Amino acid sequence: MDAAPSHCSILCPDGYRLQYQTWKPRGTPHATIVLLNGVMSHSGWFQPLAEPLVRTGIALIGADRRGSGLNQEARGDAPSARVLIDDVKRIVDAERLDDVPLHLAGWCWGAVLAVHLAAEHEGLFRTLLILTPGLCPTDELTARMREQEPLRRASPPEAPCLESPIREAMFTSGPYLEGFIERDEHRCRLFSPRFHAIMTKMAMLAPARLGALRLPMLLVLASEDRATDNPQTLRVFERVTKARVAIEHVHSAHGIQFDAPEELARILVSWVQPGASAAGPDGLPGHSGSGRDARR
Repeated sequence: MDAAPSHCSILCPDGYRLQYQTWKPRGTPHATIVLLNGVMSHSGWFQPLAEPLVRTGIALIGADRRGSGLNQEARGDAPSARVLIDDVKRIVDAERLDDVPLHLAGWCWGAVLAVHLAAEHEGLFRTLLILTPGLCPTDELTARMREQEPLRRASPPEAPCLESPIREAMFTSGPYLEGFIERDEHRCRLFSPRFHAIMTKMAMLAPARLGALRLPMLLVLASEDRATDNPQTLRVFERVTKARVAIEHVHSAHGIQFDAPEELARILVSWVQPGASAAGPDGLPGHSGSGRDARR
């Protein structure tokens, strides 16, 4: 049976009603993954991945960003990086279970947010899972944002007027493109100059915060990714990380959860299964073994 999501919400101190989704197995899960979405996407995009994870007894928390997904208030905007980090922490506090290992994952730009959350609350998480990250966008994405620079400067900071540089077809060319993504009324196609400034600053600061982390890390790259600059991403990890990093390469476009959900689930399960937090013979936590160490 397919894993059905539960719709949840929490009230933030500023009065914002933040909605998000969870997928949980029957009984107590043996691990929980908190997964952060990208700019256009939302937690509903994780359904293909949630199904194989829940079958193995893993809970998935889709920690939607305010202004995305079902969160219609202040669409495509956010007041500050501080608020975005604190929002995720509130979701984590609401969903974490005693004695159940907690793992933090970020996909697309959500990986940038995950790095900042891990840097401030490293003790909460067993591992950091970074999936086709938005740390280093491709030249194609950079050029599209540069074309919108005059509009960004001329628009009110909170106005959702900037188009997402990632086109829908960059996520997948499979059946989920026409069958889900292009029909998804909750995808966030416009965002504000203020949110653009927040994203840009957080991405610039992320490598330094990444370098301070001691958490075991998994980096998953997609071989056909047109949104993430894979060579540049690898150089960032080689340069800044002091922790050991396992790297997995999957034949997929940027939307790895659409193109290869079962393979991605197997990789993640091997990391978050019981005992995975203990270092193996290569110094890394339990993993599938097909990755390689990013450290020299």
